[in-house]
Amino acid sequence: MKNLWVLLIWMLSMSEAVAQNIYFTAQGEQDGKPVIYRSMEKVPAGQAEKDFPTLVNISWPYAADTNNGMPDASTNADQIAFEDAIESLDQNGVGHLMLVVTGNGRKEWFWYVKDSAGWMAKLNELLVGHKVYPLEIATEHQPDWSTYHHFVSSVEGVE
Repeated sequence: MKNLWVLLIWMLSMSEAVAQNIYFTAQGEQDGKPVIYRSMEKVPAGQAEKDFPTLVNISWPYAADTNNGMPDASTNADQIAFEDAIESLDQNGVGHLMLVVTGNGRKEWFWYVKDSAGWMAKLNELLVGHKVYPLEIATEHQPDWSTYHHFVSSVEGVE
């Protein structure tokens, strides 16, 4: 996340779990291509990081050599359908979507979840009837939320 130059645009979250929390977007560059970041400004109110100890990283690779590293219209529509389908996983007691990175040939969603097995089962249930998306999913025990905190600390103007 080097060379991160920041344009902060404040907006309210759309999900029930984080309705009172604030997202921000930032623009950066990787390998000469633009990258868009969407992140929660802070840990959701009333939530303890240690209660959501597993980082779930969902990555969707796509062609980086076209569209300046951003998804084409069809891929973007599929990514929006995917994100809309799993929005209900972002709720207190289940998990929190803390960071989304788009650009340079991939879109990544960084979730912190309470019960990874239960969360993955619900993810699969929510995607029944959807086309098969080209997802790569990795989990990591990360009770300190270091990926999220490292990102937020690198953005000027976010406390």
